[in-house]
Amino acid sequence: MANLWFHFSFSMFSFLCYLMVCLTLCHTNFTKNDELALLALKNSVRDPFNHLANWSNSSSICNWVGVTCDSEDERVSVLNLAHMSLMGTLPSQVGNLSSLFELDLHNNNFHGELPKELLQLHKLKILNLSYNEFDGKIPAWIGSLFSLRHLIFHDNSFQGIIPPSVLNLSNLETLDWNSNLIHGSIPLEIGRLQHLNILRIARNNLSGNIPPTISSLSSLELMSLSFNSLKGDIPETIGALTNMKIIYLGINKLSGQIPRSIGNSTLLQELQLNDNNLEASSKFSGQIPSTFFNISELQEIDLSWNNLSGGIPSNICHGLPNLQALLLQGNKLFGAMPSSWRQCKQLKTLRVRNQLLYSNLVILSSLLHLGHRLEFEKYLNCRIPKTIINLTMLQWLNMNSNNLEGLVPMEIGNLQKLEIIELSHNKLSGSIPLNMFNISTLKFLDLESNFISGNLPSNFGNLTSFFELSLEENILTGSISKAIGGLLDLQYLNLKGFIPTTLGGLNNLQDLSLAHNNLQGNILESFGNMLSLVNLDLSKNNLFGKIPKSLELHIDLKYVNLSYNKLQGEIPNGGVFKNLTPESFMMNQALCSKPQLKVPP
Repeated sequence: MANLWFHFSFSMFSFLCYLMVCLTLCHTNFTKNDELALLALKNSVRDPFNHLANWSNSSSICNWVGVTCDSEDERVSVLNLAHMSLMGTLPSQVGNLSSLFELDLHNNNFHGELPKELLQLHKLKILNLSYNEFDGKIPAWIGSLFSLRHLIFHDNSFQGIIPPSVLNLSNLETLDWNSNLIHGSIPLEIGRLQHLNILRIARNNLSGNIPPTISSLSSLELMSLSFNSLKGDIPETIGALTNMKIIYLGINKLSGQIPRSIGNSTLLQELQLNDNNLEASSKFSGQIPSTFFNISELQEIDLSWNNLSGGIPSNICHGLPNLQALLLQGNKLFGAMPSSWRQCKQLKTLRVRNQLLYSNLVILSSLLHLGHRLEFEKYLNCRIPKTIINLTMLQWLNMNSNNLEGLVPMEIGNLQKLEIIELSHNKLSGSIPLNMFNISTLKFLDLESNFISGNLPSNFGNLTSFFELSLEENILTGSISKAIGGLLDLQYLNLKGFIPTTLGGLNNLQDLSLAHNNLQGNILESFGNMLSLVNLDLSKNNLFGKIPKSLELHIDLKYVNLSYNKLQGEIPNGGVFKNLTPESFMMNQALCSKPQLKVPP
């Protein structure tokens, strides 16, 4: 009996030893496979910054850059090579990393199709290939990776339709395929993705309707389908998505009325339904649903460029205390603007141009917190009130193409955060307030087509960040300031005197137009130092002397017009002058050139 027990114990010991040897060998084989897979990846890419320098046999793969191993079996569990500027293709051997649960290659330069061997990554939960150059169809085998929770392919060149197999990924939480070349319709079966939080397929070529089954995505918080060719109505059932925080459906071909049920999404923060107006039959119509104005979490509403009618509720600020941006331009809204804007304490952007609304601008000046953009075009009939001084946080003021009259209030000069002022095509008169050019942040001033008179202010060279000034079609007089700065459009101003020499020092200037004035003297030789210049128009003045040959040196200069002056001498032959037509030199005093320019020899 003792002998029998000895033989049994010895056999069991031998079996356990054999099993341990097998497990050790298997573990060694698996880790070796992981190592070979990673080295194959290294050999298939260019690594311009040597991020993968320590990927070699001299160290454990668990110490390699971008590699994380499981603490128990030392298998590769995470491969994160994001932002490494790697260039190349994804080798099939990556499919041998069978313990991988995260593969992140975003923001590189990978290209080509995905190898089918990736379907062996059954533990994979996160696949992020965004910001690369992958192409080809999204493979059907993606639907076999049942553990996937985050599938992120945005900003590549994937083509084809949404493969039906993807809708079998019942654990999926993120489906982000923005900015690819995917076409076809959104499948009805999308409603099966019960755990989906983020759906982003914007900037593709999708067509067809938004399926009503989308309302089954009860966990959905963000839906972005903008920049496609989706048509038809927004499903009324969209109101069932009570966890929704962001809806982007802009720039499609959607039609019909905006569902009132959206008001049920009480957590909604951003709603963009803009630019669904490609054809008259493909616009949103009807009034803005009153239920919108009870979603207290809403921060941004963009309903611009549709076919909406009706008015803006008088209690808009009461119902939307967190509203930061309201974009309603390009509709058919009418009636009075609300008088309760002071309650919109978070509002930073208000755009309501191209409407039949009317308003007292004194009321609008109560937008004390407006911090980004105020835009009214084509319906104001009033003066700019002095109370505009209250908008101390304003960065962008657009009142183009109205019937504004009277003076430009000097109080605008106290708005020290202003970067853009657009007051063109109105009936403003008087002089330009001097303190307007004390706004150090000012980058663009457009007063074109008004009745502005007087001399050009002498202090607009104070603007160190200034880059564009448009004053054409006014009745300004006097000479050009010697301290001018920025991109200049000073046509039709009846300016007199000489071109100031300081203009030649504006090295960043791209466009200079001084046409239709009464300037005299020579064209500055220092214009040849303005190496950023692209367009130069000095036509219809009284300039004389020779055309500076230094203008030939401009690599970026594309257009020159010197017609209707009193210039003399030879027209240069190099640079931009090789491609100019006779119209650029006509009606001068004594220019000569090659025959094709048709000026006297």
